Amino acid sequence: MLIDYTSTSYLAKRIIKEYVIPHWKTFLVSVVLMLVIAATTAFHAWLIKPALDSVFVNKNTNALLYIPLVILAVTVVKGFSTYFQLLTMNLVCLRITAIMRIHLYAHFIKSDISKLHSKSSGDMTASIINEIGAVVGLISTLLNGFVKQFFTLGALIFVMFQQSVELSLVAFIGFPLAAYPIYKLGRKLRNLSYRNQEMAAKFNSQMHDTLQYSKLVKAYHCEDFEVRRMSVIIETIFKMGKKISRMALVSSPFVESLAGVGVAAVIWYGGHQVITGETTPGAFFSFFGAMMMAYRPLKSLSGMNSGVQMGFAAATRLYTILDEKSTVIDKPNAISLPKIKGDIEFKNVNFSYVDEKKVLEKVNIKIAAGQTIALVGHSGGGKSTIMNMILRFYDPNSGSIELDGHDIRDITLKSLRSSMSVVNQEVMLFDDTILENIRYGKEDATEEQIIAAAKMAEADEFISELPGKYLTQVGQNGIRLSGGQRQRIAIARAILYNAPILLLDEATSSLDPISEKLIKDALAKLMKGKTSIVIAHRLSTVIHANKIVVISNGKVVEEGTHAELLEKGKFYSQLYLKQFEIS
Repeated sequence: MLIDYTSTSYLAKRIIKEYVIPHWKTFLVSVVLMLVIAATTAFHAWLIKPALDSVFVNKNTNALLYIPLVILAVTVVKGFSTYFQLLTMNLVCLRITAIMRIHLYAHFIKSDISKLHSKSSGDMTASIINEIGAVVGLISTLLNGFVKQFFTLGALIFVMFQQSVELSLVAFIGFPLAAYPIYKLGRKLRNLSYRNQEMAAKFNSQMHDTLQYSKLVKAYHCEDFEVRRMSVIIETIFKMGKKISRMALVSSPFVESLAGVGVAAVIWYGGHQVITGETTPGAFFSFFGAMMMAYRPLKSLSGMNSGVQMGFAAATRLYTILDEKSTVIDKPNAISLPKIKGDIEFKNVNFSYVDEKKVLEKVNIKIAAGQTIALVGHSGGGKSTIMNMILRFYDPNSGSIELDGHDIRDITLKSLRSSMSVVNQEVMLFDDTILENIRYGKEDATEEQIIAAAKMAEADEFISELPGKYLTQVGQNGIRLSGGQRQRIAIARAILYNAPILLLDEATSSLDPISEKLIKDALAKLMKGKTSIVIAHRLSTVIHANKIVVISNGKVVEEGTHAELLEKGKFYSQLYLKQFEIS
């Protein structure tokens, strides 16, 4: 069924079901307190009549004593009710914000790799902060603002009609005229808000990229270019903000004008009734006080329209994201392999990132448990795609990939990925300590086990020389460490993880000779007894592999040992000799 994410009723029902109903007890307490606030506000207006008629007209001394005491008591009750009502709503809104952020973050982190790569991290961060902030603001506005003001308005209108039905009709006769323009403005506001949030996401994305790649920006002397590019985005947001502000505030003159007409009409008609004796001064001023109090929540209700429309625009974006379904998921009957040997086989695998171009075509590769297999070939040939498919980041368009005789689509993702350790050319480190970066994926590892893994990875020596040792903060993506140091931490992580299958993607490229030797020694320890799949451009690093598979344009063009492939004198031989000549 096609979902209309712009439908107000659909969005409202879903927000209420998912985020309001689970906290219904807290909201109920808040609503009860709102009713108390509304009743005390209306009671203040009602007290004007006995105060004027009994004290100032009839000179009743008893009334002079008890009316101020009643007003004081009502004020205290209203004050405490307001405090606890606002506190209750603030706390529940904070809880809903936390739940929404966890929900959206979990959705992003569990999405398919293809979906994650289609969005920028800045865009996703903006959604977690901006969209959720606007949706929670919508909930707060509707429940903390709209409902409270509606109850207050209703109680005051009750007092007004109790005092005079005729004056009440005179006071509000013009307000229905403002309803349609406010509704039309609201629809335009939502569309503008949606576009504004898209621009805000673009701003976050651009900001994130330029600050993350500040070295590149400075190396190419592009600071002024980036300032100009960011200025265009900011200026667009500013212009859109101007439109939103104008549209959001344009309802205010309508309400103010209609209120002025109502006040003038009530004074003229009510004054006439007092002069002719049809009503008392107390009844008139009680009505007039209630009317003036009623205009405040009425104006607030019309002013909430902009916040509500912004919230619904954010909800449209939020639910569009949350309803995106992952395709790489566990089957209902997926199995968990208790003990994995490490036999891997590609059977007639075809794969395309987009429909037009095949990345892998009829790929057949057999890897025996405990073997080291090297994937070589020109860049863009499909080597990294093969590695990604072993991890089941993507599923084949046709054909199958088997692990220990089982199609990996029949194995749980947890069981599959728990059997593999990965060391990439581009080392991924979190802005945390060295200790926590090595421990990643093995949360129960002890400090002794982490240090032992670092020693095997030839990393303990340099770590021990750092001021903070294992508690040294590495910075974003390990910026405070050298390339070789980052690589050895990644190898230590893989050693600690101790999976039966090892995936190495250009793990020794772009390193100085000393770092390369240390990392080769560390990798030799790591690969011992494991099924290892190695991607390498430096063919000298894969000479001793059990089998070398040559990939070209998504196809397996050759396979065999180093000696066998050299003897054939074909693709691998030419690649090796060319590289040897260059080196």
